[in-house]
Amino acid sequence: MTYKLFCIPYAGGSASVYYSWKRYLPPGLELFPIELAGRRNRLKEPFYESIAAAVEDVFTIIRNQVSDNGAYAIFGHSMGSWITFEVAKTIFQCKKTPNPCHLFFSGNYPPHFSKGGGTIHQLPEKEFQQAVMQVGGTPKIIFENEDLCRLFSPIIRADYKLLEGYNGAEDSSFRCDCDITVLCGKKDSIKEGEALEWRRYAGRGFALNFFDGGHFFINEAAEAVVHSLSKTLNPHPAVQAG
Repeated sequence: MTYKLFCIPYAGGSASVYYSWKRYLPPGLELFPIELAGRRNRLKEPFYESIAAAVEDVFTIIRNQVSDNGAYAIFGHSMGSWITFEVAKTIFQCKKTPNPCHLFFSGNYPPHFSKGGGTIHQLPEKEFQQAVMQVGGTPKIIFENEDLCRLFSPIIRADYKLLEGYNGAEDSSFRCDCDITVLCGKKDSIKEGEALEWRRYAGRGFALNFFDGGHFFINEAAEAVVHSLSKTLNPHPAVQAG
């Protein structure tokens, strides 16, 4: 069976963060990195004003790519994991799009850990950069390089606005009607007990996997991550004769 794997980036990231995965893809797994508004080939589009706006956009992209009988999964890292979660809620509740066969939540705390109300995105530039680095999850080189900072700082600020306006604690009763897997970096700040809190959203199977690396283990351990995803989606690949 062929699976489409839709991938949603982290705050400040773009679809390109997943391009390195292509070299590790096995037959039967198609990679579909999703580009969010305001970056790369969507650079001229305005940033989202809320997580809800991002979810609506991503849901539309996925809906237009999924056939009635096509198997697909969704992967989201850091901010992308919360967008993935909310997109899944939309899919399961609207019942107008085939359900995903699997959801992968990577490098983030469960939605109910977020209660909204942050103000980092409103800080002056210098204080904003300092606050973002204290929180973690953003490569240091972004703010150390003037050209990169000029390009990415507005994107990161816009994404922080989404994160700080998101209250995942409003409804923690939702259950995903498919298997879910949570992925974490061994050196990231997320502890095993915190990651296991994702289990409350599992309507079916649940798995938790740790990988070498910190918050950006999806880059640091890309081959191991892709191998794990492909094994999860296709645990019994066909053996060729001969």
